[in-house]
Amino acid sequence: MLQVVIFLFDGVEVLDFAAPFEVFTYAGMRVRPGSLQVSTAAISAPITARNGLVVLPPSLAQIPSPDVLVLPGGLGVNRVIEEDAAAMHWIAKTAAEAQWTMSICTGALFLAKLGLLRGRRATTHFADLDELKRLEPSVQLEPNQRFVHEGSIITSAGISAGLDASLYLVAQILGRDAAQETAQWLEYRSKDW
Repeated sequence: MLQVVIFLFDGVEVLDFAAPFEVFTYAGMRVRPGSLQVSTAAISAPITARNGLVVLPPSLAQIPSPDVLVLPGGLGVNRVIEEDAAAMHWIAKTAAEAQWTMSICTGALFLAKLGLLRGRRATTHFADLDELKRLEPSVQLEPNQRFVHEGSIITSAGISAGLDASLYLVAQILGRDAAQETAQWLEYRSKDW
């Protein structure tokens, strides 16, 4: 069973973490039972997501080591990058050890700041492409892609693109049939993955 951990922080975009949570949960519980265990985690709780949603995730110390690390975006990303050394250390360490690291929207800024996108192709929300390039000048931007897969890292464009990236990653881990069945359960008909 692979451990999927979605990192949460104040200001996280709700759909950035909720869409991957739904995709991986459906895939790991309904489509291929016992294949994926999904958790959310934060440095401290509760966290207040975008638009005031309060979430009570466990602390990072309470979760297993992730095989899949999911980094959502949102208005709080820059605060974490600039002010939360413990979170950035945990992201760096965890991304280095995980089989897969996936960012949604501005979650790519974490990866850029940590040097994990050096020389790689990547994307993020269209309004933050310049910031991604500022943080990592060597990144090769793919602004017209819903998601970009390079090595063990997947980056997605803004917000709803995280659903496509999550289904794509399910296909990589469990096979395309599992991704298609998951999309069917979610009544999602995108062909982007």
